[in-house]
Amino acid sequence: MGDAMKILLLSDSHGNIRDMMSATEKYGRNADIIVHCGDGTRGEAMQLMQSCPDKTVVCVRGNCDFGSMLRYTEYLNVFDKKIMITHGHLFDVKFGLEKLSYKAEEENCDLVFFGHTHIPTDVRLGNVRMINPGSSGKYNPTCATVEIDQKGNVLVNHMEI
Repeated sequence: MGDAMKILLLSDSHGNIRDMMSATEKYGRNADIIVHCGDGTRGEAMQLMQSCPDKTVVCVRGNCDFGSMLRYTEYLNVFDKKIMITHGHLFDVKFGLEKLSYKAEEENCDLVFFGHTHIPTDVRLGNVRMINPGSSGKYNPTCATVEIDQKGNVLVNHMEI
């Protein structure tokens, strides 16, 4: 572990494995962690784990992941930052981020990575920074990188795939 941890953030690939893997190839090479925030309906989580055995891969279950054994929420600690990872549908994120931010604050999280809306997002609600990479499976596929340094600084970049 160096001075900073680099995270590639993906979500809502909806079976578009080609663009998801393209994002992994372009932006995930230097990543320490790859996160998929759900709706990887055709085994994208397994594909990520198999193709990136040298990386920590964290995936959660989305509303389209029927029969998935993944959990709906995972937590990750990076330096002094606690991160909540969820798809977002259980918190009605299409109607606002308040429920999700309240849950994250209850869990003492600093950051939330979520999907479901397909809209790249980087906002702060209360004490929680909320980051959505958009969708790696739609017409204008997007992803995000998150870099967290040992001092607690967080740098987020959204990119087109």
